[in-house]
Amino acid sequence: MARAAPLVVLALLFTLAGCAGRGAPNQLSGLWSAGPAACAAGVGVRFDADAIRAVYENESEILFANPRYALESDGETFRVRIVYDLPQVAGGARVVGSHGVLVLARQGEGGIAPVTHSMVDGRTGAAHMRLVGDPAVSLMTLEPCGAHPWAAPLRGRYRS
Repeated sequence: MARAAPLVVLALLFTLAGCAGRGAPNQLSGLWSAGPAACAAGVGVRFDADAIRAVYENESEILFANPRYALESDGETFRVRIVYDLPQVAGGARVVGSHGVLVLARQGEGGIAPVTHSMVDGRTGAAHMRLVGDPAVSLMTLEPCGAHPWAAPLRGRYRS
């Protein structure tokens, strides 16, 4: 029994560490929008720990509830994998456990855009991937609003 105690503590620490990383990575902080006019109007998308929200001035609407973020690569060309549960709505996914997987990557000009978007069947694990005609592509092709570390690679500094 004395040998099992350290294992239990270690397992608890790993569990707590996994829960701590649940929020959106810093690369997705702030307001992201379709362009300068939308940024000026305060319209865009925010990546929060509990939801990805469409923001309209003082109002917001949940696009994806309870997303799970995973930073796949860091640096100037970061990639973020977002797993979200599909809502149980009429005409939608009928199987509990069905989810979507969206991978966003930083683009050369400082914005972000989907690299892949797939729907995974919770019963069979079969994935359906599409980018052509996918509304998530136009919705999630965004650029940062305001002063954002990803708007300019060096943020006005020179490399030596």
